[in-house]
Amino acid sequence: MRLKFIGLLALTLITVPIVSQGQTNSPLNLEDCIRLGIEHNQSLRINRFETDRNVSLAKSNVGMVLPVVNFSLSGANTGFGVASGTNGYSSSLSLTQNIWDGGAWWNTLKSAKVALEAADIQYQSYEVNTIYQIKAAYYNYLTTQQLLEVYRENQTTSNYQHQLTLERFKLGAASQNDTLRTRVNIEQSRLQIINGEVELQSKARNLNIILGRESDSPLTLTNPIWEAVKVPRLDAIMDEVLVSNQQLLLLDQNKAITSYNVKIAKAGYMPSLGLSASYRNTAPAVGDVFGETTSSRSAGLTMSWNLFNGTRTSRGVEQGKINAKLAVENYDLSERNLRKELAQTLEQMDALNESVEISQLILTASEQDLLLAQEQYKIGSLSILDVLRITASYEDAKSNLIRTQHNLKIAEAGLLQLMGKR
Repeated sequence: MRLKFIGLLALTLITVPIVSQGQTNSPLNLEDCIRLGIEHNQSLRINRFETDRNVSLAKSNVGMVLPVVNFSLSGANTGFGVASGTNGYSSSLSLTQNIWDGGAWWNTLKSAKVALEAADIQYQSYEVNTIYQIKAAYYNYLTTQQLLEVYRENQTTSNYQHQLTLERFKLGAASQNDTLRTRVNIEQSRLQIINGEVELQSKARNLNIILGRESDSPLTLTNPIWEAVKVPRLDAIMDEVLVSNQQLLLLDQNKAITSYNVKIAKAGYMPSLGLSASYRNTAPAVGDVFGETTSSRSAGLTMSWNLFNGTRTSRGVEQGKINAKLAVENYDLSERNLRKELAQTLEQMDALNESVEISQLILTASEQDLLLAQEQYKIGSLSILDVLRITASYEDAKSNLIRTQHNLKIAEAGLLQLMGKR
């Protein structure tokens, strides 16, 4: 019984596949791809580190409102190497605190708070863009995969037509030119398959990299059931897009930061007020540097006012105002471009939606036309050229439907990206 258990355990260990992090051979749907990309996409990880760095820089500005405390302990020998040399030791503790600096620290804190919010918005933007890239790569892969299936189906049809033509040629009902034409059609379909396989491999590598996997990892995607895309009205979503688009939000945050920077620069015209306190002790023996009899204490209030420093303060204010104006113009220009992109995206989606319906009708008619043409060719009432033309029309109709459907899905992903959504 024990040997049987060990055998079953060994068999289990052998047959269970070892799957590394982020890699699997099972078919992936779109949600699986998005999950893998969010977890393992290396560009998104780099952006996460950049965001953390920006957050750290923003938080470091908080330190300017805190007091500065320094402690030192030193020892010295006068007349080193001489018998009459003496030792001296000292300790000191000092504290300085900025009380007022014309509002620079206050506005710096406000700017830092905005910068923290901007860092979070920036990462959301990175994540939304990554999800769009995943969706685009996912549907591009499916497009190539399904077109490859069309090419293989066309090769099967071409082989059937060639064999039928050969039989008719033997019976004297078809010419040798007809056999050559059907043979050429077979080779053309083979060429389509070869090029399609190369393109599919390229799309697989691209999607694998986006998902944070090795480029040559096996990739299998599930074929999703086609679902119609509902296109919203422009006026119904415009306000939502303007308040949720991350790029526009970042530019709005930049306007606030540059406004605070102007106030910080203007603080150079104002006097500053500071508080200082210190403790100092000097003694001939190291054990006495903390004694009360040799210690001294001091405290003071300092006011300083920079009356002239060339033109550094005025130029700083001037440059701050220019940056603020640039921030406003960049925001306005980006808002106009966003309105334009949103309108164009919705127009494209409307056109693609209509194209899907038309392509479906054309495909249905082409399929029926091809079946009828093949039957007519069998009885000799239709030439092989007509059959090949109708076959090509059917292949084009099927290919156009595949491309249109997936282009519509990519356009839908672009709309969500503009809306700041996953």
